[in-house]
Amino acid sequence: MLYFDNAAAAPPDPETLELARKLWSDDFANQESGHALGFELRRRIAAAEASLSRTFWGKEGGRAVWGASCTELFQLLAASPFVRGRRVVSGVLEHPALAAALKREAGELKLLRSDGRGQLAAEPDGKAALAAFHEVQSEIGAVQDLPRLYAAFPGAVRFADAAQGAGRLPFPECDVAAVSGAKLGVPGGGAALLLNPDWERAAEFAAFAAAYRKKEHRLSRIPPAVIELFAFAAARREARREELCREMRRFNDAFRKRLEGTKLVPTLPAGLASPFILHLSAPGMQGAVLVRMLSELGVMASSGSACAAESPDPSPALLALGYRRQEAYSGLRLSFDGPPAPDAADFLLSALEKVLQNY
Repeated sequence: MLYFDNAAAAPPDPETLELARKLWSDDFANQESGHALGFELRRRIAAAEASLSRTFWGKEGGRAVWGASCTELFQLLAASPFVRGRRVVSGVLEHPALAAALKREAGELKLLRSDGRGQLAAEPDGKAALAAFHEVQSEIGAVQDLPRLYAAFPGAVRFADAAQGAGRLPFPECDVAAVSGAKLGVPGGGAALLLNPDWERAAEFAAFAAAYRKKEHRLSRIPPAVIELFAFAAARREARREELCREMRRFNDAFRKRLEGTKLVPTLPAGLASPFILHLSAPGMQGAVLVRMLSELGVMASSGSACAAESPDPSPALLALGYRRQEAYSGLRLSFDGPPAPDAADFLLSALEKVLQNY
């Protein structure tokens, strides 16, 4: 089997799996208990959060708010005083879970338009309380220029959906960032809102999140083992991020060239997309059908964002790029955790050619 759906969930590496066996055996207790083991787990969670802060912010002091998934944490963000009933700016290409949460809770939601290459148009607005954008778009892989976008909304809390970029691209400079354990290859998954240690309102947000979970009971308690694995996996990935990113850019560029002459067309130029996501369109074909045909050949891919994989509707991302409705069914996403071995890349190309011939 060849697995190219890492944007949905990445496999854990052997070292993380080995640690997982130990942690799930040793750190099974409730970290909120009053006994000595509970105290020790709280200490270890604090150490893991300090490690995460060093990994992504470059310094200690950053807080983490834990949840079962980014979807759960998006709802927490939207229910916070920073969003509920206030003016919020986001984009038409945001993850459906974030867009839905903001739409439910914001007093006014302004969505920035996208051009045909996945770049959001910054429309200055000095009244926005929150500016919420993805670092890497989860379906087409578009990378946003976040400093340019945030600069258009002075005074707004800067939120970044970093689920597709964390451990793969430079971490965004923002106030709050969402990171997914599934994308880091964390056994047990989990997700975190990471609060920048330099954000002056971090304590206020953390206090709201604590009440949201402990008083309103609206947020999952994440097992200590998952939190420790999260910090371990993040540090390992960040340590080799630059090297891996260079390797992926070389692979992505080379594979795009090998697709020339086929019916598969890259949706975005290489310079505007994450090298870990290669989104293609197959005019006149349906991406979901191609995914099933590839699966029969042992290649696991996707026709879009994991949360919308079974939707009968055309891709909202492709519609936002200006594709006609029928064309917006044609997307195929190949997402990588690293460059495939040469024989795997050859097999992938052969499988793509077969399904195009037999469609």
